[in-house]
Amino acid sequence: MPSTPPPGMPPDWPASGQSRLAVPFSRFLLFLVCRYRVVGKENLPEPPYMVVSNHLSYFDIPAMNIPVPFGTVGLAARKYRGTWMEPLFELYPILWVTQFSADHEALKAAIKVLKGGVPLAIAPEGTRSRTGQLIEGRPGPAFIATRTNVPIVPGAVWGTEKILKHPRPLVTARFGKPFRLPEGRAKGDQLDEYTERIMCAIAALLPEQYHGHYRGNPLIEEMAQIVC
Repeated sequence: MPSTPPPGMPPDWPASGQSRLAVPFSRFLLFLVCRYRVVGKENLPEPPYMVVSNHLSYFDIPAMNIPVPFGTVGLAARKYRGTWMEPLFELYPILWVTQFSADHEALKAAIKVLKGGVPLAIAPEGTRSRTGQLIEGRPGPAFIATRTNVPIVPGAVWGTEKILKHPRPLVTARFGKPFRLPEGRAKGDQLDEYTERIMCAIAALLPEQYHGHYRGNPLIEEMAQIVC
């Protein structure tokens, strides 16, 4: 956790601040390596809300950072701390999280961010997909959403997996209409059900070839009626 909070935030604010270089860096980087477009930015509501998106590449980070409000907090794997990548991650406001674990401190920090009125962005898969398609989602976002009662904005990004493999591929960042999960303390099977709903909302925004683990799930069509 950062020792100094961003300006205007309480002393116990859990996330780092955003560098003024973050958006210019993101734009310049994507200009060099791809053609970039944003679809559905008008679906972003007034904060606080939670953006949930798939994760194909490191390039997803700048692609999804450009459209969202300045200061939107993301999550980054703690394994990158102390590596050459840490300064790049810290261009953006982040919470460090231990992957594939019930990181209670990170969950509490994410809830604090949303209750502080700041948007949160999270990839429910918890890691980059090695298949180039959706992999099974993890329950963290559903846990957070049911305890904060904020709108969930489904996001989808594709084309980033082709960067540096094809000359300037088209990269699309897409945002759907927000939806909510029932407020409460969901756990167990209910949390799994809500996680499936979140992942199918993301799938509804993606071309079918990216549906992966959720291919053929009838909930995709149901969520498409809500978020598209």
